Amino acid sequence: MLNKQMKNYAFTPYHRESGFTLVTTLIAIGILAFSIPFVSYVLRDASTVNSNTHLSVGQFFIFMRNEVMQAQELKIYPNQLKLMMQNGEEATFAMYGSLVRRQVDNTGHEIYLRDVKNISFSPLPYGLLITVTTIEGEQYDKEIIFYP
Repeated sequence: MLNKQMKNYAFTPYHRESGFTLVTTLIAIGILAFSIPFVSYVLRDASTVNSNTHLSVGQFFIFMRNEVMQAQELKIYPNQLKLMMQNGEEATFAMYGSLVRRQVDNTGHEIYLRDVKNISFSPLPYGLLITVTTIEGEQYDKEIIFYP
């Protein structure tokens, strides 16, 4: 005789299992499919402008400040800056394609900044204003004081 208290779970019609079903899989895929475009949109907008450009322009302004500090005289033109140095040399800064280059006595080719759309030099009563526009369209300004 069989024990009446023993139950055979294999044949029980209402056997509860907590598992991963097709419905939960479809819901997970649906949520993933809807969230991927939003994640890519957020990541694209969260990415900043190339930080190398920002650092390069900042470094360029530091180099220019140092050059101006060593100069005895400034000649400022709209798209060109000429510095008369203490040793008698003339250093010229101007655009060369998409580069800002430095030449000494109109010879040589020293690149100070890349990916530049435009650079302008404006005189100030106490020095000069340098305005750099990058290829991406960002504009950077720097006032440099000249101590003669």
